[in-house]
Amino acid sequence: MKFAKGFKGRYFSLAAIAATVSCVHLHAQNTQAIQLEKIIVSAANTEQEEDDVTEDVTVITADEIQERGYKTLKDALASVPGISFTSNGGFGQPTSVYLRGLNSDHTLVLIDGIRVNDVTGLLGAQFEQYLLDNVERIEVIKGPQSGIWGADASAGVINIITKYPRKKRISFALKGGTYNTKQLTLAFGNKIGAFDFLFSLDHFDTDGFSAAEPGKNSADYGKRGDDLGWEEDPYKNTTYRIKTGYDLSSHDRLEASATILDARVHFDAAGGVDAKDLDDPFGYGPTSYVNDIKNRYFNINYQRKDAQNRARIFYNVSTFKRSQYGGYSGHTKELGLNDRFDYSKDDFVQGGIGYQKFHQGDSAGVDLGKKYDDHYFYASNYNKFFGGGTILSEAVRYDNYSSFDNKLTYKVGLKQHLYGSLYLSGNYATGYNIPTLYRLYDSYAGNPNLKPESTKGYDIALAYNVLKVGYFNLKTDDLIDYNYNTWKFYNVEGRSKFEGIEVGYSESFFDVLKLDLGYTHFIKAQSEAGDLARRAKDMFDYSLSWYPTDKHTININGNYVGERYDDAAKTIQTGKYNVTNLALRHNFAKGFTGEIEVRNLFDRFYQEVDGYGTAGRSIYVGISAKY
Repeated sequence: MKFAKGFKGRYFSLAAIAATVSCVHLHAQNTQAIQLEKIIVSAANTEQEEDDVTEDVTVITADEIQERGYKTLKDALASVPGISFTSNGGFGQPTSVYLRGLNSDHTLVLIDGIRVNDVTGLLGAQFEQYLLDNVERIEVIKGPQSGIWGADASAGVINIITKYPRKKRISFALKGGTYNTKQLTLAFGNKIGAFDFLFSLDHFDTDGFSAAEPGKNSADYGKRGDDLGWEEDPYKNTTYRIKTGYDLSSHDRLEASATILDARVHFDAAGGVDAKDLDDPFGYGPTSYVNDIKNRYFNINYQRKDAQNRARIFYNVSTFKRSQYGGYSGHTKELGLNDRFDYSKDDFVQGGIGYQKFHQGDSAGVDLGKKYDDHYFYASNYNKFFGGGTILSEAVRYDNYSSFDNKLTYKVGLKQHLYGSLYLSGNYATGYNIPTLYRLYDSYAGNPNLKPESTKGYDIALAYNVLKVGYFNLKTDDLIDYNYNTWKFYNVEGRSKFEGIEVGYSESFFDVLKLDLGYTHFIKAQSEAGDLARRAKDMFDYSLSWYPTDKHTININGNYVGERYDDAAKTIQTGKYNVTNLALRHNFAKGFTGEIEVRNLFDRFYQEVDGYGTAGRSIYVGISAKY
């Protein structure tokens, strides 16, 4: 495996400089910074400790987000084994995330349990739009999860948990740097008697760089769009969020939340063509290469908890609106009831019923006016045997769709502790993906005869202390793809197969170092027609945090992408590169932190999608405060 040229020498020289600037002293109290508390995860749509779930779960904490300088969901997910991604350019550009090789829309994304997969789009959730400054943690649950969460969870679930007020809290952060980038984060929360609230603001504004740049077949390949005088593609995102709660009694609580996401991104044409070189081919006027995004997410829920029972009634609404290509709009609504009963100290049963409605209004400026709905119920059971040495979980769900055949999905998981921290785990599950309304009814590309996709698969993992090695195997029938000859979506005949190995390693050394490594190798990522494009054969991610004093943190992180082709014919190579990032943090006063981040430290030229650019070396300086 080859890293970017100059990796070794430059890394150690930079580390030496940073160490000198930081006035190195070793302090044992950094143990607290390295050894994080156990995290509660929601793999079963109920709270559990991470060690108690059978599923393959990765949790990215707020400390890791801050320490490594992650700005967007894409940045954070790059550190998770089994996940690869591609973007059509830089900041705010359309991004595909492949969890275990499956398409983006096979991963269900939630924000505080609210579905944010765009019912009007192609890629599932808008991964490029979610800022992370006010995020508590990100939970990545791998493998089919439709037995709990229903449709669109065939590859897994990503649940973004935002921060919640536990006491009075005021925080702000300012950051700026390359590409005239400016970032502002504010948060204010308090608990007053039985009432609590948190208001947050995330604002990101950058001039960016040209989304398009010469592709592999161009004589100018290797030059960035900015070097050729191509126009910049700026991006702006402002996200407001308010979360409130009221304790009706010691057992009863009422909560509500609202998220307002407004973004504007300039983009370039398909095939990596600079927008200024075209004469409005879509006929939508001078703003055809500007996409205004207005997404809204709302929730209200009532919870009741006692010694044995946890019940929750909730109502979620997600609305989507974007101006691209004439405009698209739609919404998802869900009303549901969950109830968990703990029938012993370590065992519980859970059930839920609900109703979901999916609607699309505009599609390319045309009022589509299409919808479908779903009535569902699910049940799950969880047991610990032999003093907790054996964990068994089962779940089953039935969905009754108005426009598709009814579907029964399920999952079963087992974790067996063998000796000390050595354990073996395995899961078998089924998944279900319904076509989006756009794919069904769009006047240009829609196909009303599309069938839902069905997935089944299993994973096994062996873990000991700091090391985990896993194998996954997934099979999908009726995979939905786009036919460039007919310009229509269609179901691929036969079965698509995804098979691979994941390795994770996490270790602390001498109370001042923390090393995280991840590796993914794909054995198969193919349909009946052959290998699927844009899936890297091998991926390696790394993060090394050094705590030289109780006031300083130095982190170097990055990822290596192995052989990857932009096309199924394997004529355009877009892999075989390493990107390294550096983050320096200094707590210079009580509650105040200064930071310097260098993204793409060695200014590596690469393309995730042929003909679309990526950021060169970028430097950002910031300050943050908490009270």
